[in-house]
Amino acid sequence: MSMRSWLPIALGLLLAVALFMLTERNRQPHVASTGTLDGSGLYWPPADGRDPIAPPDSRPAVVPTLMPTIGAPFTAAAPGQRPYIPILMYHYVRSVDAGADPIGYNLSVTPEQFSAQMDWLHAAGYATVRLDDVAACLRGAGPCPARAVALTFDDGYLDAYTSAMPILQQYGFTATFYVVSGFVGQPGYMNWDEIRALRQAGMQIGAHSVTHLDLTTLGLDDLRAELAQSGAAIAAQIGAPVLSFCYPAGRFNDTVVTVTGEAGYTSATTTIAEGPQDNALTLPRLRIPGDLALDGFRWMVQAYLP
Repeated sequence: MSMRSWLPIALGLLLAVALFMLTERNRQPHVASTGTLDGSGLYWPPADGRDPIAPPDSRPAVVPTLMPTIGAPFTAAAPGQRPYIPILMYHYVRSVDAGADPIGYNLSVTPEQFSAQMDWLHAAGYATVRLDDVAACLRGAGPCPARAVALTFDDGYLDAYTSAMPILQQYGFTATFYVVSGFVGQPGYMNWDEIRALRQAGMQIGAHSVTHLDLTTLGLDDLRAELAQSGAAIAAQIGAPVLSFCYPAGRFNDTVVTVTGEAGYTSATTTIAEGPQDNALTLPRLRIPGDLALDGFRWMVQAYLP
């Protein structure tokens, strides 16, 4: 057989392999991006003793300083329909040397950046809502403000209390703070008194699992324990039900979502950057990275909510 006659066969085989790989990729649980796991399945800070790095709900993609890359925003609401509520994702509010700790830098906004972002939201007439408000809006059980933004903070770091809360209070804003119950009181994390102070200041406290394990790797009993025990531990400390959950490392699948609902959570957030808000247990969020200038922040919010 000549080389020319082999060519269509070879091209067909290459196409079949490409289609197979694409299919297999789509079968995997959602992963916002990759991260490094230690032998226990936990995300840990570097061995050189630097500040604890947020368990990477996704390692931040490179975001242009002025124009973050997002797809077609779900902006326009037809008459009578609820508006889209952008959910912003933060980790640290602190100053980090980008050269010494590039990952920590991208997971952090400085207090000055955060204050400028909140000042712009306030001046532009945006209202902040907690995730219980978002869930009520989606169920048709509560109001859906036309210019609402939800602020979320992952992992329960100490600067949520020392840096973020005073700035939020300055503008009369609220937010949802997701706590890894097993990390409470460890170095760099809030203790229960500080978490209760957030709650008393009007903030919502959500659960982020007990150990920040990848929930998609767990058996059903362990999965149920991570979801139920984290919420129960936090509720016992703050004296209020815990109704919102945040998927560790941004990983979830259909089983995880189902068990999250069975555990009594009315909302859950992901690290998916964009998408419709048609399921309160898979809500997309917009990551706010450390290199995002104020112009980029304004553009990002206005792309979804003019």
